[in-house]
Amino acid sequence: MTDYPYFPMFVDLSARQVLVVGGGRIAARRVGTLAQFCPRVTVVASAIHPDIAALAAEGRVKVCQRAYREEDLDGTELVLACTDNGVLNAGIVRACRARGIPVNDASDRHRCDFLFPGIARSGAVVAGVSAGGGDHRLARRATEAVRECLEHKLT
Repeated sequence: MTDYPYFPMFVDLSARQVLVVGGGRIAARRVGTLAQFCPRVTVVASAIHPDIAALAAEGRVKVCQRAYREEDLDGTELVLACTDNGVLNAGIVRACRARGIPVNDASDRHRCDFLFPGIARSGAVVAGVSAGGGDHRLARRATEAVRECLEHKLT
């Protein structure tokens, strides 16, 4: 990590394969967001949050209900490690880096190649909000403020 803030970047995920390892509450929030931008999200986890199961039932994400295996990375272009096991997440990060796959570790911002922003969206306007991965409450409040602004100014 440097003293520089992260550079905001918008990426076209419409034709990319995204893998989310983990099926809990944090994974569910991130998968719900990703499903708005990417039709090829795969979730690998032994236990699946009901919100992820609902997205799978709608055909919006693919679920592999089982333990993660390194071969799950084959063909993947972006990975989110969202398990509640920091050791497993660190192993996923190492495997992704060895393959040149950008990875986000939900348990440790210092192991992230990118941050997962708060999203505020109104039609074609999309704003991503980050507090540098450190103050999640601040990022959440800022995201809500941007959402409110978009709702009032663009509708």
